[in-house]
Amino acid sequence: MKNLTYIISSLFVASVFFTSCEKSFDDPTVKTVSVGSVKTIAEVRAMYVPGETVRITEDLSVYGVVTIDETTGNLYKESYITDATGNLYIRFISGSNLFTGDSVLINLNRAKILKYNQMLQVDSLHPDNSVVKLSTQNFQSPEVITISSLLADLEASQGKLIQLDNIRFVEGGLGLSYADGATQTAGSRNLINSSGDLIEVRTSGYANFADDTIPSGVGSFIGIVAQYNSDLQLLIRDPRELNMTGAAPITVISKDFEDGNLTSGGWTTQTVSGSCPWGIFSGANSAAKITNNGNFVCETWLISPSMDLTGGGAATLEFKNTIRYDSGPQLELMISSDYDGTSLPATATWTSLTSAAIWDVNSSIWNFVSSGPIDLSAFNQAGIYVAFKFTGTNSTSVTWEVDDININK
Repeated sequence: MKNLTYIISSLFVASVFFTSCEKSFDDPTVKTVSVGSVKTIAEVRAMYVPGETVRITEDLSVYGVVTIDETTGNLYKESYITDATGNLYIRFISGSNLFTGDSVLINLNRAKILKYNQMLQVDSLHPDNSVVKLSTQNFQSPEVITISSLLADLEASQGKLIQLDNIRFVEGGLGLSYADGATQTAGSRNLINSSGDLIEVRTSGYANFADDTIPSGVGSFIGIVAQYNSDLQLLIRDPRELNMTGAAPITVISKDFEDGNLTSGGWTTQTVSGSCPWGIFSGANSAAKITNNGNFVCETWLISPSMDLTGGGAATLEFKNTIRYDSGPQLELMISSDYDGTSLPATATWTSLTSAAIWDVNSSIWNFVSSGPIDLSAFNQAGIYVAFKFTGTNSTSVTWEVDDININK
């Protein structure tokens, strides 16, 4: 009997021991942060004081949706968020574990608002103590926009999730990569549209696609807009979002006047009457200029070299123009298939394309506008010339400038 009691006692002790060692699983604690006053992204941006670092010392919170994350390595300890009022660049003291599409609440207490190289940012956020993830997969649609619209307002463009269409890499087809992954050196490549507008794409050397070859075709680009001093830079979220497989256009003419030479590349001028010759505006962005500040009755032409528009795709013309000091007369856009390249324009037949272009209107600033793409498919042949015709009067003192003339097919 004594031995049985001992065995039962031993079993009881063992039962108590194992019962006491069973793991107890508590319900996970829901992460919270102090909310305080809630501000929109626009209100947070408005807190910035030019030239200063604004330090937040109270509980202020902002809600937003993450539009780019650190997954590809193109960002490090940083992210971008958006709401209905704007976009915000945020920097953390360590990796944030946030993902594109996360809806978040961010407490800004102890953070700093400043501009670095003109890019507004909220800095020094603690990813664990300051951020609550509310939900996931709230994916945002990019804003379809043009390069010229982005460049028109750098501040408003900061942090936007955008899509550029009919775009290609200048370096496309050269076998170049986005950056240098071997040396982890960042790289810059440039996007260009049919009107010659350029914007930089900046890629970290730590990105997992740094060594990928940039696409050579035309198509759409999706990315985030950042500012670096007086320029904008685009950041790729994921190269799989780039759909740039269309055939690259063949450049027939690209004239930007940056060499300060009006007639380089085979361009010519023809003065039919009067004294109002074409010239060059030499500045940060040179352009062809026609000025009639003497109120002369005159007619003068700026004429392209001969072009072969056969082959390739449907040819298009695009250029930029601006007008100052008077509201007329209208600069005219002309095209001919029987001009000989040297005689006076009256020896040939010219068709007006003036109404197909978008023209600037007189204002107090030099405000270049794009003509938009002008269809030249009706002139799919060799021996084509385009020209800008100016007719001056004795009652108008007007200046027109033309720049970035591009014809592709």
